[in-house]
Amino acid sequence: MMADREDVLNDFTVEEEMSPAILKAYLQRFPEFTQDLLALFNELSISDLASAEASLPLETKAVSTEALRVQHVRQSLFGTGVREFARDLGLPRAFFTGLNAEVIHIASMPTSLLKALANRLGVHMQDVISGMQQGDGHAVAMKSDVKPGAVPQIDFQDYVDLAGLSEEEQRVLQSLLADDGSD
Repeated sequence: MMADREDVLNDFTVEEEMSPAILKAYLQRFPEFTQDLLALFNELSISDLASAEASLPLETKAVSTEALRVQHVRQSLFGTGVREFARDLGLPRAFFTGLNAEVIHIASMPTSLLKALANRLGVHMQDVISGMQQGDGHAVAMKSDVKPGAVPQIDFQDYVDLAGLSEEEQRVLQSLLADDGSD
């Protein structure tokens, strides 16, 4: 039986924690609502990020330049800057929501895309990767903490297929993938 879109989105909204892992689980259970789920996650994350930022003590704001670059990446891809960044690139805002290490297997991300994003953001490729890995702003532990029944990450190409990009957006993405950063 086909899931009801409103029910799925309502369930998603009232999840206890709004994490990329939850998003991924919903994307895999309800691929037909990928765009709605990404957009909703995006809206919810932006309001979360904004309130989290507002509550940061001042001394944590004076962090290392690397941390600032990573924060810039997070802002541009998942935060308050994503609307503008997505518009500049010509890709849907929600597309960036899923470019997250908990959703997409980061090793499956084309290096050319990571380079192009780093280029556009004026940061290092490693900053882009770190930004994608910092799920909830916690440092990434390299130990395996796969919970039983954890949902495996989606391969980048599968994610692109799920994201339902228009032909124009597909072309934009292809040109980013072809961009080796030398311009």
